[in-house]
Amino acid sequence: MASFIMISNSVRNSKRLLAQTAIAGSFALAATTMSAHAEAPNVVTTIKPLHSIASAVMEGVGKPHIIIDGAASPHGFALKPSQAFLLQGADVVFWIGPSLSASLAKPISAMAADATTVELMDVANMDHLPYREGANFDSHDHGDHEDHASHEDHDEHEKHADHEEHGGHDGHDEHADHEDHGDHSEHADHKDHDEHEEHAEEHDEHEHEGAEKEHAHSEHANDSEHEHEKHADAGHADDHGHDHEGAMDPHIWLNPDNGIAIAAVMAETLAKADPDNAEIYKKNAAAFAERIETLETKIAETLKPVEGKKFVVFHDAYHHFEHHFDFEASGAITISPETVASASRVAEIQDQIKDLSVTCVFQEPQFDAKLVDVVLEGSDARKGTLDPLGTELDNGADLYPELLSSLSASLNSCLSGQS
Repeated sequence: MASFIMISNSVRNSKRLLAQTAIAGSFALAATTMSAHAEAPNVVTTIKPLHSIASAVMEGVGKPHIIIDGAASPHGFALKPSQAFLLQGADVVFWIGPSLSASLAKPISAMAADATTVELMDVANMDHLPYREGANFDSHDHGDHEDHASHEDHDEHEKHADHEEHGGHDGHDEHADHEDHGDHSEHADHKDHDEHEEHAEEHDEHEHEGAEKEHAHSEHANDSEHEHEKHADAGHADDHGHDHEGAMDPHIWLNPDNGIAIAAVMAETLAKADPDNAEIYKKNAAAFAERIETLETKIAETLKPVEGKKFVVFHDAYHHFEHHFDFEASGAITISPETVASASRVAEIQDQIKDLSVTCVFQEPQFDAKLVDVVLEGSDARKGTLDPLGTELDNGADLYPELLSSLSASLNSCLSGQS
């Protein structure tokens, strides 16, 4: 009996020892995992497409954070106190710049002062396009835009590469602290463009405090939303179409080539911040580039059957996508998505829909579709949806390619009469 008791106690002690060893092993594994994540830079992105590209570049190392998530629009976005901690703890911040989300310029500058901040509108190898003016894009010479995309053959933008006067502009003060931004050109790749000095001068004039004299620079001027609202009420932005005169379109991610360039910049930045994982970042960026290049062929095939069909977008957010695939829109309902289109603007678009036999008018999920319904009254045009941010797509590395694919699928579906 005594022997049996001793054996039982021995078995129990062995099981207890094994359990303790397993628990200790679990804690050690958890600690190792936490340590591995702690070594990755704390990366903060602003919009869903940038978060997706960063996720692809950081795969296997860590996960980035996002500020403007869900159905929130970067235009006029208000940072919540609960989101401020993301910037305060950031090692690296990737954002488009104040031309897309002016309200984040000061928070990023103040709360992420110690972080490496990359303003993607400023980096080299980025293709840029000007905002189109007025409601009717068909009145523009699209051949001129082709040169803007290539930035190789004409000498128009020299002054875009040297925005020294922007030093005093709210939302650009943080440039002084960016080691990687050089002279902080919004168009650092435009060295060969000498003919658009006027554009740079207009850009400086209209983005600074004097902009309110004639134009409502809703997204591209200073941080004053009150000035924008005042001028929008007066009908300046919608009726005269000068809201973005001289400014560059910040929706750069919708050009697949820019998406690849963004991934390369992210990989380079993260390699400097985290040298131990530099090779992973670079390999991930290369894999991302290969995936997007393959996707471009599929998108072109999706658009080909509806080539030449006329369509109108909600606001001028898709120029980069349209231009890259040579599939230009005929116009936009509103210049700024935050501004209600005036009655005259709506009437102008309605006339254009009839005159050009527009097939589709596209709404956006972030904004009220009632305006699109009003525009469609009295016409045979169909209504579709285009989403420049991937609002309804799951965050992660797959969102960006899915976003590009969904744009082409939506265009094909509506223009071909399938929706």
